[in-house]
Amino acid sequence: MESDKYITIVPVEYPRNRQQFIRPPDEYSDFPQNRNWPHTRAVRTESSTMRRKELKRSLEHKRSHNHSLNDPIQLCSKPIISAPLAFQTAPKPKKNPLSVYIYTMADIVLHMDIEDANTTTISDLVDIIIQQKNLGLSRIAKNIFTIWMKSNVLEIQLKPHHKLLTVFQKWSSLEEKYCIQTKKIIFKEPILSFQRNVFFPRKDEEKIKDQKIIELLYAEAKYNVLQGRYPVEVNHCLMLASLQCRIELGPNNLQQYTSSFFRDNRERFLPSHLYKSWSSWLNLDRKSTPHSRLADHLKHIQITGSDRRLYHKYLECCYMLPFYGCAFFHGQIEQPVRGLMSLINHKDIPIYIAVNTEGVYILDCVENSLLLGLKYQDFSWEFAKPSQEDNDHCLPCIFLQFLVLENGTRVSKILQVFSKQAVMIDALIACFVEDFRHKLAMNEYDDVDRTGGFEHISVGDGSQIPLAHLFRSEPQSRLCNKLNKLTLATFDEDGHCIGQMGSWSFSY
Repeated sequence: MESDKYITIVPVEYPRNRQQFIRPPDEYSDFPQNRNWPHTRAVRTESSTMRRKELKRSLEHKRSHNHSLNDPIQLCSKPIISAPLAFQTAPKPKKNPLSVYIYTMADIVLHMDIEDANTTTISDLVDIIIQQKNLGLSRIAKNIFTIWMKSNVLEIQLKPHHKLLTVFQKWSSLEEKYCIQTKKIIFKEPILSFQRNVFFPRKDEEKIKDQKIIELLYAEAKYNVLQGRYPVEVNHCLMLASLQCRIELGPNNLQQYTSSFFRDNRERFLPSHLYKSWSSWLNLDRKSTPHSRLADHLKHIQITGSDRRLYHKYLECCYMLPFYGCAFFHGQIEQPVRGLMSLINHKDIPIYIAVNTEGVYILDCVENSLLLGLKYQDFSWEFAKPSQEDNDHCLPCIFLQFLVLENGTRVSKILQVFSKQAVMIDALIACFVEDFRHKLAMNEYDDVDRTGGFEHISVGDGSQIPLAHLFRSEPQSRLCNKLNKLTLATFDEDGHCIGQMGSWSFSY
């Protein structure tokens, strides 16, 4: 990373004069200004007046002598009044500031020296970042971006009131609580990332005109596409890569970039999951490799427009993805096995549970594909603790229930998602559903079938779970789901289990 992309940020929260030590508050200082100590009185006598005049002449003589020697120390011109012994304070040693590095998706690292890390909140840090002229962000950026603490196994969007140092000190315990610990996984130190706020609605993002904000959103969307968090089809991926080439390589003669160039830079322009097919690994058909198709794609299209328009176009393509702007959680689901194969133990499928303002999505981490997408009006859910909490192999889970048409019959399906982060998933879903219900009551959603509205079911602890009406006219018409790749339990309209797979077991 280039050195000129580093920005040193100096907090301005401490107005006191910073010298060799931080001065104590004025009430406890040996150098009060224009005030006497509350329990000392200056008694003026003739002798004391004479002594003060002599002291003044002596100080003036010393001052002139010191100036003649070019001494940089300047004496105080005001009378020195000693505090009572009980209130005399030694100079406090200077505290070493905490160096903090905050990463952005646009390859910029912000360096901050935080002196009072124990009280500095995330809201304070966001304010400091936005005020930097180097980034050029407007005030509305505070609603769009926030700070995340991330490692290779855990990602948490920090709340505005969170104390940065407190969260960092608890990070190891958070990883132990919310992550599966195996010998294969090496926990890495967390980093701070300045990125999109998961609570910011997509429809509001589409109205943004600020160029600097759009550039940061583009960089984050590009990262999620290249990392496979936004699984896209090949043609869609080639379009996004073409726009990226035009933005980053310039408008002049894109046809000069050959297949070899994109092969050598494939991690820069193409997600790795496109190379998982046998033909590309074995080079059986070199013309069908993703980098060859990208080079050929650039030869047959002409991309015009300003960079501002190209950033918008890239984001517009990402807005078409239902899982855009999600928070991602690690989890696993059972493999769908049938017959005699169900007698053999199979490894669970690692997945991402992606949650945004519009719904919940199950993403296959192996094949980088969308397995299930559910809008909040189309499903109910419930959080379940592990039956054996002292067993590390017994995980908490989230049950997702939704309605489908199967052979012309309405049935409900239940998917069990295992995750040590299930409690966080449950809390985020509950927050979004509550917001959805509020907006639904305010008639802010025009495309929702309100015939059934929301019903509620009670759970053991007395709380309420919103339950989508199970008699909608077009069950699950919004998203194309791959139910054949999921281990599901099936119930009829009367609530009787009529089909089960995997480890599902029901008794009546």
